[in-house]
Amino acid sequence: MKLYLDMDDVVADWVAAAQQILNVDLSRGSPRLPDDVWAQLLNYPRFYLDLPLKAGARELVDHCQQLVRQGSVEGLFFLTALPRDHAARQWAAWDKVLWAQRLFPGIPVFFGPYSADKYMHCEPGDILIDDRSTNCADWRRAGGRAHVYRTWPQCQQWLERLIRSKI
Repeated sequence: MKLYLDMDDVVADWVAAAQQILNVDLSRGSPRLPDDVWAQLLNYPRFYLDLPLKAGARELVDHCQQLVRQGSVEGLFFLTALPRDHAARQWAAWDKVLWAQRLFPGIPVFFGPYSADKYMHCEPGDILIDDRSTNCADWRRAGGRAHVYRTWPQCQQWLERLIRSKI
C-alpha cells in the first residue's frame, strides 16, 4: 500500500498565498476558484514556486516518512494536479517539482494530471490525503482509502486508526 499526499492545501498553503497576492477572501465553500479570481492569478506564472507551507505540513510529512521507515506503507509520494487553465500550466508542473525538491527532498511528485484524474493512480488499499472531498470519493471508489484533509491533528488521528487496523 502506497501513501499519496496532495500538495495544494495539504502541504502547500495555496489559499493563503492566493489571498495574499490577490488581496481577496477565498472561502472554502467551493472547490473551484471563481473565474475572475483565477484570471487574476494568471498574472503570476510562477505562483507555485514559492508557496508557503501549510500549518502542520512538516509534521504530516515526517509522520508519513516514519510510516515508510516502519514498513507500514510501501512508499510516500506527492500526487498533485495541473491547473485547469492552460495559461497557468506553463510553469506549474516544473515549479511544483522544484518546490517539493527544495522542501521535501526525495519525495517523488506525480501528476493526476488533473485533479479529477488522481484516482487513476490508485491501486487497492493505497492511501490518499487530499483537501478535495471529490478526489477522496473517487479514490475510495477505485479501492483505496482516503482522508479529506483539514488539519494535521485530525489527519494524524485518522492515519493512526488506519494503520492500527491494518496490523
